[in-house]
Amino acid sequence: RFFAFGRVFAGVVATGQKVRIMGPNYVPGSKTDLNVKSIQRTVIMMGGKVEAVPDVPCGNTVALVGVDQYLMKQGTISDHDGAHNIRVMKYSVSPVVRVAVEAKQASDLPKLVEGLKRLSKSDPLVLCYTEESGEH
Repeated sequence: RFFAFGRVFAGVVATGQKVRIMGPNYVPGSKTDLNVKSIQRTVIMMGGKVEAVPDVPCGNTVALVGVDQYLMKQGTISDHDGAHNIRVMKYSVSPVVRVAVEAKQASDLPKLVEGLKRLSKSDPLVLCYTEESGEH
């Protein structure tokens, strides 16, 4: 399971709270790239430890459970209907390594694709794509 990790800029984020999850393509006033869901759990990550807490006040970092499937790399989470999303970070580095991967057995291809999706989701600098030839 993935955690959505970030900083609380204002207010308090709590377990069970209904929030608006705005992706990088969200435009205020529209429904595109917008999901309204509840936070299943709020946790604080300290080194190798993960501790569940009922709520986290502003100024702290927090990991959220239950919203990760609606976010891809980055986004904004708010409980205010009129909130705008935070600008997407632009990275000034280009890919250094390019690797083509393939499954040893054709039956393992779905596992490979799922693993590449998870890698791409967890690291903002990883770029995964499929060539016309079918290469990943």
